[in-house]
Amino acid sequence: MTRQEINDLYVLQSRNVRRLKQVQANLIRDINFCLKKNDDFQVEVKSKLLALLYCTLSEAQFIQIVHTPDGFTSAEIQTIKSAKNNKLEDGWKTMIDLAMNKVGDWSNNTDLTNRRNSILKIIDEFIIKPSVLRNKIAHGQWEFALNRENTKQNEDLTNQLSNLDIVQITKWFKIHQFMALIVRDLIQSPKKGFHNNYWVNLTSLEQYLETSKNWTLQNRKERVAKKKQFDKS
Repeated sequence: MTRQEINDLYVLQSRNVRRLKQVQANLIRDINFCLKKNDDFQVEVKSKLLALLYCTLSEAQFIQIVHTPDGFTSAEIQTIKSAKNNKLEDGWKTMIDLAMNKVGDWSNNTDLTNRRNSILKIIDEFIIKPSVLRNKIAHGQWEFALNRENTKQNEDLTNQLSNLDIVQITKWFKIHQFMALIVRDLIQSPKKGFHNNYWVNLTSLEQYLETSKNWTLQNRKERVAKKKQFDKS
């Protein structure tokens, strides 16, 4: 790919990301409305759709970030895409490692290695693991997840599906945006922006994780119920 082709693709993918965020906002409004109506069936259905949308947005942002202008070379982009075609986590790991190489030799630098590992840990928890649930939903396993061979139930993933709700998925979206900021700084400005903003963004992410750790679907139902009462008053 030429430099111009990379830039053009980044622009197109940025438009896709913006549209998906509009869909996200609309779908969340729909779920909140269903929560007000105590329509548990619609809440479940739309929450599963929101989970699918999350992974769709994650995919779109991955492609967007890979084609960040003045970031990766054409050869590096191809390496990342090839890795991702093999496995999702390989794509993210390859992208992070190539970006970290622009900062310095992270394998011989304890601080950089710790930063790399922190980023990969967040990616595993909030991007890779949700993609497993997405695959189950996309393959029609909405209530009962099956094992890889489709010979019996996967009880752990079935429990995760049953516990999937708007609160958890909304946290995925928010955390993904923090990750996008961190990775984009790493790619665009490895010598300055990444160092200047890394701890700011990581601290904000950690604060959000701490603040949101006790959020529940019941809490959200109570909040939308209060809003409904306020709207009537």
